Formats: sequence, structure tokens, C-alpha cells
Amino acid sequence: MFADYRVPQVLLYFGVLEYSEKLKETLKQDILLEHDTPEEVEIRAASVVAVNEIVCEVKKLMTQHQVHKICNSIMVDTYLWGYRRENAAILEDTPYHKTLNIYY
Repeated sequence: MFADYRVPQVLLYFGVLEYSEKLKETLKQDILLEHDTPEEVEIRAASVVAVNEIVCEVKKLMTQHQVHKICNSIMVDTYLWGYRRENAAILEDTPYHKTLNIYY
């Protein structure tokens, strides 16, 4: 999974991630998070963990229903990123983190 800024936004929208009120207010004010601050690292790390857990659950469901397909974190990441692109208006009020760095 690519720990960018839009996938965590979708995960937050769906209730997979939860942010403290303080962090939500910071993000709503468009305040840049410094690269490698605890908040930025935690958002990215929690997103990776969440996507990995989604993959595990999907694989369990696929096994239960005898679906012989592949599911991996890249596929889930791509789905979530695409969901954000296709539903931008719906996610407009869901805050996302902004960080200046060379990675995303």
C-alpha cells in the first residue's frame, strides 16, 4: 500500500481510522503537518495496518465463499484511491493530512 494522503481520508470517511478531535481540527484548518512528526507517521502507519487488515478479512471471506481470486494491499489501495477520485464531493468534508515531502 502506498501511504499517501488520500487513502487515509477514505479510511477515515468509512470509520476505519479514527482521529482525535484535536487532530481533526488541525487538519480542517489546513495546517501542514511536518514530515515525520508523530501525527503524520501515525496516520501513515495506521493506514498501512488498516489496509493489511482489510486484505486479511477479504481473503477470509474469499476462502469461506470459495472465491479463487487474488487480493493484496496494492489492490485495496488502488480501490480506495479510486473511490476518493470518483466520490470527491462526498469526501469534501472529510479532513486529510497535508505534508510537504518527496514521497507523496
